[in-house]
Amino acid sequence: MGNRVKDRVKKKSIKVAKSSNMGSARKLSRMGKKQKKDHAGLNATFLSRSSVLKRLQITLKDFRRLCILKGIYPRQPSKAPSGKKGQTFYHIKDVTFLSHEPLLEKFREFKGYMKKVRKASGRGDVEEAKRLNENTEKYSVSHLVRERYPRFVDALSDLDDCLSLVHLFATLPAGKIPTSIIQKCKHLVNGWSAAVCLSGGVSKTFVSVKGIYYETVIQGVTIRWLQPHNYTQKMDDDVDLRVMITFLDFYNVMLDFVVFKLFQEKGGRWPIERKEGEGLESMIREKSGVADLIENKGAAKTVTVKKGKSRVIPDAIVGDVGDEDEDITRELANAMDEEIEDSPIGGDVEVQRSDLFRGLTVFVSRECPLPILEMLALGKGARVGWEGKGSPISADDDTITHYVCDRPKLEAKTMSYPKNREYVQPQWLLDSSNFNFLLPVSKYAVGAPLPPHLSPWEEEGGYVPKYRKEIECMKKGEEWVDSDDEMDSEEEEEQEEGKLAAAADEGDSDSVESEDEEKKEPAPKKSQAEQDHDLAKIMMSKKAARLYSRMQHGINKKADAVELLESKRKTIAKEKRKIQIVYSDEEEEKLKRKTAHGQPTVRHGDPKTKVNKRNECIGGKGKDDKGNTPAKQKVIRKKQERKNIEKEFKKPVGMVSKKPKKKKGKKGGDGE
Repeated sequence: MGNRVKDRVKKKSIKVAKSSNMGSARKLSRMGKKQKKDHAGLNATFLSRSSVLKRLQITLKDFRRLCILKGIYPRQPSKAPSGKKGQTFYHIKDVTFLSHEPLLEKFREFKGYMKKVRKASGRGDVEEAKRLNENTEKYSVSHLVRERYPRFVDALSDLDDCLSLVHLFATLPAGKIPTSIIQKCKHLVNGWSAAVCLSGGVSKTFVSVKGIYYETVIQGVTIRWLQPHNYTQKMDDDVDLRVMITFLDFYNVMLDFVVFKLFQEKGGRWPIERKEGEGLESMIREKSGVADLIENKGAAKTVTVKKGKSRVIPDAIVGDVGDEDEDITRELANAMDEEIEDSPIGGDVEVQRSDLFRGLTVFVSRECPLPILEMLALGKGARVGWEGKGSPISADDDTITHYVCDRPKLEAKTMSYPKNREYVQPQWLLDSSNFNFLLPVSKYAVGAPLPPHLSPWEEEGGYVPKYRKEIECMKKGEEWVDSDDEMDSEEEEEQEEGKLAAAADEGDSDSVESEDEEKKEPAPKKSQAEQDHDLAKIMMSKKAARLYSRMQHGINKKADAVELLESKRKTIAKEKRKIQIVYSDEEEEKLKRKTAHGQPTVRHGDPKTKVNKRNECIGGKGKDDKGNTPAKQKVIRKKQERKNIEKEFKKPVGMVSKKPKKKKGKKGGDGE
């Protein structure tokens, strides 16, 4: 009976009908071998993170560090594998690539070594634990730099994030971050600044709220990075510093390789230490061994070769080219041209050192950011001095041509300095470098209101500021004519009157046309170009027409934004002219009153007069005919300005106190 239960009916067995009488060997040959689970399709190509950790036998912390150093990132499949939605996936080839990395074995050895440290600490042997911890073996990532960037140009093209992160850590305070890491970043920042000065200098600079944006071109590769302002940074607890430091470990080695290569190409040596108070120029001259290149900045000649291209040949090669040596120089230029064309970099981009500030001596005052201005001026061929320790030039040197000062007015000690120098604000160096043109110093004088600091990265087809147009005219040698200042108030009134007259004439013509409908003029015909354009749109496919309409929508949207900015600028300029007219009318009235009472006529805006308002007020001077003091006159003038603005816009300006409403008394009483 077995395990049968008494009085329970035995169920009949159900046998599945055979679909085929084929044997197993014949089935295998005809239908193939049955695939196991996760051995084919997306499940085999993309692995989840947990399965990758099991396969590599490492912790999540070591896996993150390994992926950062190797440059492996998660991949999202087009369709999520069955039952694995919302997970992080890695490609099977990336996992195989990681499994052969020598650092994987280093991480495992480090894990076993730290067990010894914890065991010694648990026994209470503090000295042994400390000794083991200090002797911890550190891993090297130099082979990863050579593996990820086989060519030097590849490393230069991927240098943007590296420079931004290294400059960020160089400005962070010590505390949560070890001091050795911050000092290493500062050392690399100094080396990169020196390498940029040797390789052509900074081509574009822009000061923003986030920091200072730089751009340079080295071997035809454009490099752009961000340097934070040198203020005390606040460390946020939400930021995972371990991940950032892992990136920094790789970027430090990478930037060290790049700086070494740039110094090696110029015949210098790296690494070199920079002492406190030492300038970039002295660091390059005395320690790197490239003093000749600093002294002979821009010593190169551009020779035009075939196909309309130009190549830069150093003076040491060209020398004094005569009739006899012309053929040799031409052959050398052609050989350089062919070499550049055959190189993987390409020969269309040619970088030549700019000597914009060549022959100038710039002295930086102590309140100005010296590292920024020094790298900018030194890379363009100028000599740089500063107010402080280690400066190669003193403040009273006769060779100084530009004194950079960021104060509302000059100090008293500047009166004893030589008179053959210009006093400018730091923005003059930035704008001159961005436009590659020595701008007039009158707009950048000390204490003067500065012109707008424009971004050097101009968008094609976008809004062009007025100051940029003015600078372009100066570069071409043309006279700048401001269109906003040409229109006077009288001309505007004449234009408005003309518009009203034209509208009246149109109204009369409309009444005449309504009476004679037969005399209507036909609609103007489209030009041949417009007809061809309409015909081409008709001949487009539906997909191409939709794409073309989207393109036109984007172009029209950009044009509308430019038109809006232009109208805003014209409105602001018009309001400024009206305010100037009000000021001029008040000054004319004051002049009339002064001349009537026999007082000297002095225009406050006249550049020929050197009378200061403050000097007029000394000893009771400066009172008007009514006996008001200068302070009282200022109050009266402000009130008059407010009244004029209120009349113009017909509404009160500023805060207006509301009068309390009077309560109406109740009707009724004895008299009613």
